[in-house]
Amino acid sequence: MTQQPEHSRTRRAGEGARKGGFARFRPSPGRSDSFLATSLELFAERNFASVTIKDIAQALDVNPALIYYYFDSKTDLFRATIERAVVRAFENIRALEDKSADPATILAAWLANHVNKYHEIHRFVKIALDFRSSHEGDPAIAEAIEAFYVEERRILSKVIRDGVRQGLFKPVNPARLAQFISTHLDGCMVRLVILTDFDLKGAVRDLHHHVLDMLGYAPAKRKKSRRRGA
Repeated sequence: MTQQPEHSRTRRAGEGARKGGFARFRPSPGRSDSFLATSLELFAERNFASVTIKDIAQALDVNPALIYYYFDSKTDLFRATIERAVVRAFENIRALEDKSADPATILAAWLANHVNKYHEIHRFVKIALDFRSSHEGDPAIAEAIEAFYVEERRILSKVIRDGVRQGLFKPVNPARLAQFISTHLDGCMVRLVILTDFDLKGAVRDLHHHVLDMLGYAPAKRKKSRRRGA
């Protein structure tokens, strides 16, 4: 029996696994994952049109034919690179969801994610912007980019809704506040593309405080309330 290329097996494994409408891309633990990491860096530093398979192969110190073993084309590699970046962006948030962490903790973690993983998310934003100027006609790539925002809105809306139901947050419109947070974070990332000395950590901290005010959430008061009820 002829062995299927690893990237084909990986894509098929990810296509059936959906959570909240988001298709998880599961990179193999082998070489293909290092290809995607290097590709993300090169596509972000330059742009899709100027990066060649030969460039990526040289950065990895491999023969270009090996990259074609895993990926059908440069466009296929670009799509897989985006999918990997999206999955990695949500890794720690999924872990908190699986542990049933409280809504305020998950919300804080997602905001902190943009600081702790800013290199990867920043690169994702840059290549997403590049796609809009160069690859409008490729629906697979557009879907891969959109998956990030679909999953972000799902997580934020659920967290806010859960917090309201538990009495941690005051009643708000979860979808609208989720969109506000997502849009503001995008603005921070784009500002970082334009101004390299932009204080991302400070901006995210200010956003966090503002969102907590909008939700009427006071951590210190919650702790005192729990101590009195103990």
